[in-house]
Parts: sequence; structure tokens; C-alpha cells
Amino acid sequence: MAAFRETLQECHLSDLGYSGVWYTWERGNLPETNIRERLDRGVANEKWMELFPTGNINHLTSTLSDHCPFLISTVNRFKIVPSFKFEAWWTTDESIEGEIREAWKYPNGSVLEKLENLQICLSKWAKSIKKQRK
Repeated sequence: MAAFRETLQECHLSDLGYSGVWYTWERGNLPETNIRERLDRGVANEKWMELFPTGNINHLTSTLSDHCPFLISTVNRFKIVPSFKFEAWWTTDESIEGEIREAWKYPNGSVLEKLENLQICLSKWAKSIKKQRK
């Protein structure tokens, strides 16, 4: 167990806790021979906990095994971003070329990062143009 605890510490893994029954393993059907222990645990590192801050583990009951199954609930904190669509009408506006040039000047970053920045800039630009047109 000392080596296992050391491994958990080296890997920066923490026990996530649980809800449900307190034990994960059971042996014996009679009250005088019944043994229950929490042998199984869910662990995660800090990155996982940041991604799933409300993540939790529920110990479920089982009739087929002496170990309880786990239900791991994860809710990602990131909201779903609507997909980007380039609108054909944008090309009819003279200011789009300057907007693209300005967004592409973003000094650092990979092509992917520059494209993401361009997407953000064009989305903002399109909103302002739409307001002006109305």
C-alpha cells in the first residue's frame, strides 16, 4: 500500500469521494459473516478536476458482482460555441478585406490560432455591419 500511495502522490492523483453506499466490495450473505469495505476508488488529477469541477462518483448496487459499479458523472464547464459560418453577403461589403488583413496581423500563434482569431473578429464585424444595415 505504501508504494501505491506513493504512486498516487507522484501522479498528483486525488480521491474524488463518492455518493451512494459507503462500501465498494461485499462478501458474505449472513450478518455474522458479512464484510463490507471501500476498496475501489475514483481518482483524478488537477487538470481533470478543472475540466469537470462538478464531476462525481456514485457507488451503485450490484447483484452480479461482489464489487459495486461506479457511475462517473461529468459536466463540462465549457459552453458549446455555435459553429462559424462565412456568409456570402460579407463579400459585398468593402470593409471585409481590411478586417481580414487586420485580424491576420495577429503577431504570434499558429495558423489555427490565427484562424480562430479571424473567426472572432469576423463575427464581431458582421454583428456591427448588420446593425448599421438595419
